[in-house]
Amino acid sequence: MDLLRGFLTLFALINVASWAALAAAWALRPSWSERLPMQLGTHERYRKAAPAWARLALALAGFWTLAAGLYLTAGHNTAGLVVIALFTAAAACLIVAIGAAAAVYRALKPEPLPITLEGGQQPL
Repeated sequence: MDLLRGFLTLFALINVASWAALAAAWALRPSWSERLPMQLGTHERYRKAAPAWARLALALAGFWTLAAGLYLTAGHNTAGLVVIALFTAAAACLIVAIGAAAAVYRALKPEPLPITLEGGQQPL
C-alpha cells in the first residue's frame, strides 16, 4: 500500500508541476503559448483567453498539490481534522476549477454561423 501511495503522490506532484508551468506560461508570457503542446496558443481566441486559462491551470495545480498531501497523510496516524481539511480544500479547488473552465468556455465560444432564411420561413 505504501508503494501505491508513493506512486499516487509522484503522479500528483508531476501534475502540479505541469499545471503550474502552464499557468505561468499563460499568465506571465502569453507569447510562449505558441510553444505549448496541441497548439493551445496559436489562435487569437486562445491568446485573448490567456488569463482564464491561467486561472484554470492554477486551480488544478492547487487541487493536485492538496491531493498529494492527502495521499501522503491519509491512512497514517494523522488527525481526522487534517484529512478533512485537506479534502475540503481540494474540493474547493475543484469548484474553482469548474468556474475557471466555464470562463474559458465563455472566452472561446465561437461566433454563431450566419443563417439565411429562404422565402416564407420564420425565424425560431
